[in-house]
This record gives sequence, structure tokens and C-alpha cells, in this order.
Amino acid sequence: ILTHLRSFEMEVNRFYTNHVMMVEPTKFFFNTETACDNEFMHNVEEDNEAIANKAIQEHRDLRAKIEEAGITVTKYEQMADDLPDSLFPNNWFSTHKYPGNIDNRLVCVYPMKAPTRQREVNPKIIEDFSDPESHTIDLTGFCEKGQVLEGTGALIFDPVNLKVYANISQRCEKDVLDHFLEQFNSKCQEPFRSVVFSSCTSSGTPIYHTNVMFSVLSEHIVVCLESIPDEEERKKVVEEITSSELNKYPKKLLEISLDEVNNMCGNIICVLNKDQEPCVIMATTAYNGFKPENLEELKAHYKIIHSDVSTIEKIGGGSAR
Repeated sequence: ILTHLRSFEMEVNRFYTNHVMMVEPTKFFFNTETACDNEFMHNVEEDNEAIANKAIQEHRDLRAKIEEAGITVTKYEQMADDLPDSLFPNNWFSTHKYPGNIDNRLVCVYPMKAPTRQREVNPKIIEDFSDPESHTIDLTGFCEKGQVLEGTGALIFDPVNLKVYANISQRCEKDVLDHFLEQFNSKCQEPFRSVVFSSCTSSGTPIYHTNVMFSVLSEHIVVCLESIPDEEERKKVVEEITSSELNKYPKKLLEISLDEVNNMCGNIICVLNKDQEPCVIMATTAYNGFKPENLEELKAHYKIIHSDVSTIEKIGGGSAR
């Protein structure tokens, strides 16, 4: 049994990275362009310089904790002071290298909804993460058509089971998703397929990004089923996560509540440390916000890295993911 479990762990862990990229803010403030469909953002009566200083320190503290845990971090800085959401680069940029399926790195650049966010695309980052053997999918042309697909905020990849989970919203349009998947699969030996649904906050507002309520870890999928109002979609999501017929390696479903979503418990990410041990990075808000039984389940399977990013969460409406 132990040999089999170790074999499973090695098979799954090879799809997870031990290297993350972060963009440190230089200025950080409430972005009115992105607030219109992000209920998690809150404007506060505080000097923008004071807000920025807090956010910069929170970002540095999080990076230090990640590095202390034995995970490599490549750091860039915000390109311009009027791009306050630059510290969320995963929305416009992702890389993929899945041994046996995508053997050469694939770089994906996504179309953002807000004009300020469209300007975050950094050629230096794209160049640094590309090489002569890599491929690039550039979807930024969709911006001219007013069409949107905001990276791994919108798309949650399960590379082991060849799926992309996506909550359809103003930040994730089905037509663009279908086009992306066609391009993505042209670089794969085994194709991915999408699992789409719609989710809402407790007030009934559509959730802007999938990664607020959904996360794929090495052994679990964290999901807020309560946020999916359609019963058939809810059943479909559960089946897609747990069915042995639909998955090479079915994952354990870790259900979180809308209260946990409000505490950013869905906005977490699984990476490996230098010893190839799975770690979960989250905000301290999430660490304190998980139901005790859910946190204990995570602690039993992963090393937990958490840091206070409460200013970034309140003003920016995003968290550690």
C-alpha cells in the first residue's frame, strides 16, 4: 500500500511547480474599473500612499514566507504606477509544462476586461519565461472585440485529469474559452476538456473569478458548491471531481461555504518545496476563516504557508492565489 501511495504521489506531484512568479506593487489603490463586477473589493478612506506602503510590505512578507518554505520565487515590479492590479499577474499570464503531455513550455497571454489591466502585459516577463523550444498562445487580440478570458483567475487546470474548470462570468466568456482550448489542445499530446458552470456570491452577484470559489490541489479539489445555484450544474461538478470513470486520479472533494469564500478560502494554490513536498499557499484570512475540520484536512496532507495580505484583499478584491 505504501509503495502504491508513493507512486500515486509522485505521479500527481510532477504536475505541480516549485517555482512561482510574483509582481511587487509600486503603487496600489482602489481600481474603479475593476470594482464594477468584483464584490470583494472595498474602497476605504485612507491615503493612497499609506495603502500602497501596506500592500508592498504584505507582498514582501508573503514572498519571504514562500522562499523560507523552500520554494523559488522570481520577482518583477509593477511597470507603471497607474496599474494597481499588477500584483495579480496570473490573470493575464500563465505557463504550462506537463511531462508526457506538454513537454515544451507553453506560455499563454490572456485578454483582460479593464483597460488598465490590459496594459499590465509585460513583454519582459513573456520573454524571460520563453525559450527556443517553447510555444506561445496570445489571446490579447480578443480585447479589441471586447471579449475576455482572465487567465488562471477564470480557468482552473487539473492537469492530471485533463480538465479545465471555469465559472462563466464577465471575466470568462465561453466563446473565448472554446477558442483557447482549441489552441491549447493543439500543443498537447492528450487533450483537455472544459467543465463549465455559473456561481454567485451570497448576495446573488455572479462571482467574477473561478479561483475565488474553486482550487485544484494535488489530492483535493476545494469548491463552494453552495455558490452554484443550478442543481444540475452542482451535481455535474461533484461527479467531475469524484467519479472514477471521469478521472484518472479522482480527487477528494473539500467543500467550503460561502462564508469561507468571503474569507478567501477558495483562493489558494498548491506548489512543491525543494523536497518535493506539496505545500498550500493561502492568506492568513483564509487560514483563520476555514472551518476547523477543513483546515485540519488540509494540514494532514499539505504544508501550509500563510501570510497577512488583508490590505491587498480589501482594496484589490483578490488574495494569495
